[in-house]
Amino acid sequence: MKKILSVLSIFLYLCVNSACATLIEGNVTMTDKVPVELYGSWKVESVCTRTTNKELFETGSVDIWTLKRNGETVTLSNPLSGARADVSVNDVKGKTVKFEKKSYYPDEESVETPVLTLQGDNFTGIDRINIKTYKNGKLIREDYVEYQVRGTKISGASAKGIFGI
Repeated sequence: MKKILSVLSIFLYLCVNSACATLIEGNVTMTDKVPVELYGSWKVESVCTRTTNKELFETGSVDIWTLKRNGETVTLSNPLSGARADVSVNDVKGKTVKFEKKSYYPDEESVETPVLTLQGDNFTGIDRINIKTYKNGKLIREDYVEYQVRGTKISGASAKGIFGI
């Protein structure tokens, strides 16, 4: 009888702990895992490393990116161009964050995927853009570009400010 109660107790303990762990994990989103230091304004330099269409994509640029969070929504904006988009957080591994922005137009679909690795008040990474063009519902062209990106913090929380270093 003692063995049965012991086994039952262990089984019940594991079930309860497993359920609690699932409950806790269910409340943490990818947005919660984005390092707070990534939010703010950044001077971003981009250099094209690969493309299928040199006429469509710039060879390089210098922009301002502002990342903000409002609840579960992350917004990327560019005050220079006026562009603004809500982006999805697809993956976070330590200080590396993978975002995604999808745009749909009547004859075009665009997917942009920046992958950024934070290093203090700087980040490095890649920004991939894939554009599919359709005519009468059929894919007629697909263009791709990959940029090497480097960002320098302009404003917002820094690692030094957050940790009092």
